[in-house]
Amino acid sequence: MFLKIKVSLLSFLTLLLIGCSSGSGDASVSSSTSSATNAPVSTDAVLEPCTETLNVELANDGPYAITTPDSFQGNCEINFTVKNYAALVHNFQVLQTDLAVDALPLNEETAMVDVEAAGELLYSSKDLEQDETETGTLKLEAGEYILFCNIAGHYQLGMIKTFTIN
Repeated sequence: MFLKIKVSLLSFLTLLLIGCSSGSGDASVSSSTSSATNAPVSTDAVLEPCTETLNVELANDGPYAITTPDSFQGNCEINFTVKNYAALVHNFQVLQTDLAVDALPLNEETAMVDVEAAGELLYSSKDLEQDETETGTLKLEAGEYILFCNIAGHYQLGMIKTFTIN
């Protein structure tokens, strides 16, 4: 009986230690283009690549549209491609925040989203010219994220979208 209690206690302590030592980071980002600016976020989780690529279209369905699926199956490394279809320069930002999509704080001087005050910026592409693309990898946990263009005035013109990882 004493041996059973000892084994049970040892199993419990092992599970407790495993739970305490697992990483608490929830997202990480990498990009295959050297000119992209990435916010450094890390994770201890090793995830397999997703089988599908997330395609992000900037201004393909209108001058200030971001076109992606509304959700994506997560718990994997998400390979993505961002393409700007417009003559206007656009960029692609991924933000994790508790704020509503239409309530992001603005920098009054630049007319851009104040990302430091808005939440955690997980990805920021370079400014993309017409027909230019950028590829990268995102590791996102289940939850909601905000995708937007942070060129002056573009957020205010509706170049923003919520995105859910299932």
